[in-house]
Amino acid sequence: MPSLDELAPILGQWRTSGDVRDDVGGIESRINGTDSYRTLPGEAWIAHEVDVRIGGGHIVAHELIGGEHPDGGWSMHSFDSSPEPGLMRLTVHEPGVLLVDGGAVRSWFNVLAGPDFMTTRWERRVGSTWVTWMDMRFDRVASSVR
Repeated sequence: MPSLDELAPILGQWRTSGDVRDDVGGIESRINGTDSYRTLPGEAWIAHEVDVRIGGGHIVAHELIGGEHPDGGWSMHSFDSSPEPGLMRLTVHEPGVLLVDGGAVRSWFNVLAGPDFMTTRWERRVGSTWVTWMDMRFDRVASSVR
């Protein structure tokens, strides 16, 4: 099972901001809110809490990161208003860059973008092409103790 040590830079509380883009790159709506990541007892899983506003909507989600995904890396189980939990895969793409892959969506998560911030670019598949879906920034509010 992969060690969670490589995910230590994401631990903490973050002020979240960004843009949602349409299929041709235009800004469709703004993202504002908070994200937090903390290790759970036993330090084998990370809990990720999302509380953001996207345009006029309010999104609250809970995600569990850990275990081993069947295709390598960590499993990411997400729980939101959907009737079934989502499953994505998280891997280290290169030092400081995590790749989240969910089939028709993926994200390049730069955890070392700055001393107190991270960035991510979400892409979604439109036909046979990947297009930018969301650009996000996470500014550190507080560190998390493991």
